[in-house]
Amino acid sequence: MHLPSPLLRGTLIRRYRRSLADIRLDNGDRITAHVFSLGSMAGCSEPGRPVFVSDSGDVTRHHPMTWELIDMNGTWVGVNPTVSRKILRQALLDGAIRNLRGYTIQSEATQGKKKRVDFVLQNMKENCFINVHGVTWAEKGCAWFPDVATEPPRKSLNDLADIARQGHRAVAFFHVLREDCRRMKPAAHIDKEYVKILRRAKRAGVEIRVFRAGVSPSEISLGVPIPCVID
Repeated sequence: MHLPSPLLRGTLIRRYRRSLADIRLDNGDRITAHVFSLGSMAGCSEPGRPVFVSDSGDVTRHHPMTWELIDMNGTWVGVNPTVSRKILRQALLDGAIRNLRGYTIQSEATQGKKKRVDFVLQNMKENCFINVHGVTWAEKGCAWFPDVATEPPRKSLNDLADIARQGHRAVAFFHVLREDCRRMKPAAHIDKEYVKILRRAKRAGVEIRVFRAGVSPSEISLGVPIPCVID
């Protein structure tokens, strides 16, 4: 997926209130950009790092700029997790993921009471429900998720597990938005309960799929599959 053009380059001053970041653009302007990631952004929000922002052009937004990328020691990291849903949707339409071909696609559907999923795929034989997570935290070649203990990621897995128990196909799709990782692990040192839920979901039949994106200042791609190691 091509990122919005042109991107504006700057330097991160600080990220605060979860959804805001102050940035000094290369032209000297100081701006406040919207941050779509609600996690801790561990390892990808260090002040002084080069960043790129996009201009939504939406005059109704209080902060029309969006923080898109940060350079962490020569590795570009995508910090806007909403791009992962767009990339996966295009990959599904293109048939780019082998065992997710042959379906028609819906987006942001509801299955049962209060179960929201990012994608519902349908064919003559089955329904497939997918939830997508953008992953930004990595250390020593390993991506970690989640980076903060919160309820939404747990609910996402519990919902998929319930769907799998009903006889449907269910997929937890993790999109690592950086290229310096060879594997992903659930972060038990951040959220032990999430890891327990992940194990239960896998036993219930939920498929765990992880792709490591290709990331540059011009585009973010689906990338390649990497393993998820659950100790």
